[in-house]
Amino acid sequence: MKRPRYIDQFTAGFASGDAISSEALILQDFIRRLGYESHIYSQHFQESDGDLVRHFRSYHRSRQAVLIYHHSFYSDFLDDIGRYPARKLLIHHNTTPAEFVERYNRSIATQLSLTRTRLRSLAHHFEIALADSAFNAQDLKEMGFADARVMPVALDFDSWAAEPLAEHLRFLDDGRKNILFVGRVFPNKKHQDLIKAFYYLKQIEPDSRLILVGTFHPGVRGYTAELFNLTRELGLEDDVLFTGMVSQQEIQTYYRKADLFLSMSEHEGFFVPLVECMYFNVPIVAYAAAVIPETLGEAGILFHEKDYPRLAELLARVLHDAALRSALLNGQRKRLAAFELSRTYSSFSAALKQMGIIHP
Repeated sequence: MKRPRYIDQFTAGFASGDAISSEALILQDFIRRLGYESHIYSQHFQESDGDLVRHFRSYHRSRQAVLIYHHSFYSDFLDDIGRYPARKLLIHHNTTPAEFVERYNRSIATQLSLTRTRLRSLAHHFEIALADSAFNAQDLKEMGFADARVMPVALDFDSWAAEPLAEHLRFLDDGRKNILFVGRVFPNKKHQDLIKAFYYLKQIEPDSRLILVGTFHPGVRGYTAELFNLTRELGLEDDVLFTGMVSQQEIQTYYRKADLFLSMSEHEGFFVPLVECMYFNVPIVAYAAAVIPETLGEAGILFHEKDYPRLAELLARVLHDAALRSALLNGQRKRLAAFELSRTYSSFSAALKQMGIIHP
């Protein structure tokens, strides 16, 4: 094969700080160091990210190209990808199942279903299929991708240590216990279950707050309204903090001031906040759904039933039992090594070698 000129990437949406966008930037740097031209294309992005990403309609369609497609959500690009002459490599990040969203937005639910159906029909266009977890690789195999393999998600630990504390978040040092969750406000994350568990924790630990870090999705305003109503009904208006969109400096500050991370999410293809907790030494307690057990390995605490009063007792113990906290954090630090960037580069390089793009 003639050496390609371009190795480009496409993401349905791009936003600085987003996990998939961050991975695309990390891989772009690696590709450019190999000596190739490389650009990131997307359909949805803010003007402020215009120096990092191009609109997919401007894609060059060169035959001397390799196109890496990050699959997560529907975009118009899916209708065109089969017609592009570039050789193609897939990185699968999974898609939220439609049933989580249907009661809040049927249009989004339809798009989620269509996304999965469309990807299944495109399986023969990709020479290599990569997934950022074994859970996602199995999902690909069920859609007809016979040889899906795992490439650990690309995480740059050095960038996590770069930001100083956000001065306006000094109130987090007021002595209250900070219970943290990080993830966009979307139905699969089950924020309502976080609030219910926190209600019972407040009976044991009055000086505690629940911090819900994540953007509000405009397509599920009904879900957001339910969460605000539940917070009011339980008398937790002063104890539950919805941050909305935050900066990198702010999110790192929330991690550094957190006493515990609680997840009730029922679907994740990969969940970067768990790895961020490992890095920032935040004990993890998480519902054992989807990829969560795979991500944690032997680290953190998994639970299998959403029994809110019993869970509150467990959370209180994690907050106050020094020996338990120490054991949890030691296990999480060991688990962190599984997500070293070198492992991602090794898997990515192996895929490019198999395509004949780089050589041993």
